[in-house]
Amino acid sequence: MALVAVGDILAILFMEPKGSGLGAISGSATVFHSRKPKDAVLDRLAVVLSIAFVVLSLVLVVFKL
Repeated sequence: MALVAVGDILAILFMEPKGSGLGAISGSATVFHSRKPKDAVLDRLAVVLSIAFVVLSLVLVVFKL
């Protein structure tokens, strides 16, 4: 369980920022980005690890392990 949580945190931290932040206010934001393969893999990994974390949490609560 702890490994899934740490893996999920690391996958999210290693992603490139997707938002433009305060640059969107002044109009200097770039709208069209090409996704790098690393970002696609980290995005999918974060989703899978997040789902695994939720499922493991529910299993531990139901069976009180």
